[in-house]
Amino acid sequence: MGKVSAIIQDPNFDQPSWLSKAEYRESVVLSKSSSPDDAVLFFTLLCGYNDVDVARDPADVLNELITTDEILIRGGIAFEDKDKVILPGCCCGLESWREVLEAVINMENVWLGHDPYPSVEYVDHTVRIWSDDFSGAMRKDLTEQEIQKMYYIEYDRDDLIKKLQSIETDLLDFYKHSFEKALWMVDDYHKEMLFLQYCKWFRIYPKNYNDLDSLQLKSPGLLLSLDRSYTSL
Repeated sequence: MGKVSAIIQDPNFDQPSWLSKAEYRESVVLSKSSSPDDAVLFFTLLCGYNDVDVARDPADVLNELITTDEILIRGGIAFEDKDKVILPGCCCGLESWREVLEAVINMENVWLGHDPYPSVEYVDHTVRIWSDDFSGAMRKDLTEQEIQKMYYIEYDRDDLIKKLQSIETDLLDFYKHSFEKALWMVDDYHKEMLFLQYCKWFRIYPKNYNDLDSLQLKSPGLLLSLDRSYTSL
């Protein structure tokens, strides 16, 4: 059975000096099993890719992030089955992960990046995720050799929908079990406000979060915006 994962890619920016040093990796999976280093690399990419200067006090960095309504972050959905892996192409972002879910639900095409151009094919009750532009819709210059190298990972459509829906849980678990702990030096207020923005950025909703009432008192506009974003899906 194929699996899917939320990943970030190429976090090649200066790491904040007030976080522990993490060894660079080309891609990082975000989930309950993420390590402290994964969280540091995520924060590094989040700030670097969105031009947030990390050479400042943590509170100053967090103040800028919690007032940033939209972010871009290199990555997306990784598809994997046995010895096959299909990663997002260039110019794909994890912030758009829900668009992949909505596309599969509606049996539509969706942007998965370029060079290569991962693409989606619907065959009866199955979904094939191709490693490149199998149809030639985006690449008119495909050589026969490039076509022969293409491969796909096949999913039952209903099963893929469930797997993609679980990305929401993975992102929430990543925040709770890894990301928040990496920010141990940040006060509770900034952590709570960052959590709400995190949910807004990635279009996720903390259904079981216990402190929504207190957060509403601190930032009613942000909570209302988050609630509207969720109910409009």
